[in-house]
Amino acid sequence: MTTFVEVQTQHPHPDSLLAKVVSGTPLLNNKDQGLITEVPSQRWNRETFSWSPVIAKMACIDNGNEALKGVMPIANAPYLARLRVPTAYTPAKKLRGGDGRITWRVNGSEDFWMGDDALETKKAESLPVGFSPERFPDHRFQRFIAAFQVELLVRAGHGKRDASGKLMEGCQGEFNIFLSIGLPPEEVDRNGATPEAREALKYIFNKPFEVVRVDEQGQETTWRLCFVEFVPYGQTFGSFCAWYYTLEGTPIATNIDRHITLDIGGGQFHICEVEIAPRSGESRPKLRMSAEQIGEGTILIARGVSEAIRQQYRTIQLSDAEAQHVLLNRMISVGGRRQPVNDIVSQVIASRADNLNSLIVKYLQYGQSFLMFTGGGSVLLHDTLLHLVNTHRKADSFYFVPPEIAPFLNAIGGLVLAQASAQRAISRREAQQAILRREAQQAISRPDTQQAAAAAGER
Repeated sequence: MTTFVEVQTQHPHPDSLLAKVVSGTPLLNNKDQGLITEVPSQRWNRETFSWSPVIAKMACIDNGNEALKGVMPIANAPYLARLRVPTAYTPAKKLRGGDGRITWRVNGSEDFWMGDDALETKKAESLPVGFSPERFPDHRFQRFIAAFQVELLVRAGHGKRDASGKLMEGCQGEFNIFLSIGLPPEEVDRNGATPEAREALKYIFNKPFEVVRVDEQGQETTWRLCFVEFVPYGQTFGSFCAWYYTLEGTPIATNIDRHITLDIGGGQFHICEVEIAPRSGESRPKLRMSAEQIGEGTILIARGVSEAIRQQYRTIQLSDAEAQHVLLNRMISVGGRRQPVNDIVSQVIASRADNLNSLIVKYLQYGQSFLMFTGGGSVLLHDTLLHLVNTHRKADSFYFVPPEIAPFLNAIGGLVLAQASAQRAISRREAQQAILRREAQQAISRPDTQQAAAAAGER
């Protein structure tokens, strides 16, 4: 029987972006070039009612229900910064002693905590779950995603820093973001985002955000942020792209012709099936992709944990975000004391994982496909899943994305997909600049221009 450690060491094709990220090697191609980090774009000027050219920094956010996951090229280093923040929110309180928490304020909003900082208060609010039209109109979610992007900028080394690399207090400047954004597969088709998803994204598109970040030591920094361009992609397709494409965006050489990604997330369980069909006389195969939600993700188990805890500790009631946190950490606070709940969590996983297993079995039994497991649920349930897979599959027909990468794989692949859009934008700007240079040279060489120049010289 293949062990989980053995599965982890069976890396995909060594030239794929996934293999490079897993091995920790620099993200450089054969010409020692890294990922595109800055993209020529346009920003809507609300004062002049016109578009202004800007240079935008590239980032990717996988817009998950349980957590936002983001990646961004690190400034001046060929690696990716990674950030995962649970979608938990709570208004901040004034802390008058002890250690601080990172506190946020967006466009003059209330001060708030988010992610693990919000969960630690035991009063975390869950942000909207579902599709984009249900999520983006929520003002808390808009603040959350703006604050998340700023924290991703911090992780990637941006901002004004002193000689030691520490952020300097005050205004950090203006950041325009060229954002690759992962959406549920149902919200993306061959033409991009669906009309409903595009309308939802308008809540944050070209909207100026002033984000105030106060760190644990009380240092305040201000960031001016604007999402000037979106490249929507199907979340689970991003995982396939990280497996299939090289840093340059070319396909790997593979004899796999049917690849299925099983993406077990917090709120949803998606599959992405890709047919890789060779083209006659061409090196680049055809890709045909379909994707769908086939069930709930680990939220089904998290709610079971919440119910079991409420039965045993009647005064404890967990929000969905808090229940997911307990599912991962297996700790709760009882009477003000941290207490492990390993037995409760293990019992709920044993009883409720059968629902997920039943969804997976038919794909295990379909022997003409290669399976790749990813998402936070594949990490949480790896023992159960590995036992199940071993009963149906040989080791060379499936792959478990390593646990430190699995939550971020959709975002990593989304960044690869955005590289093509970024390259087109760069090529358009270079073509425009070439035209302007040619026109300027032609103007200089015209006889009337030369005579005017000579007359000006005589004067």
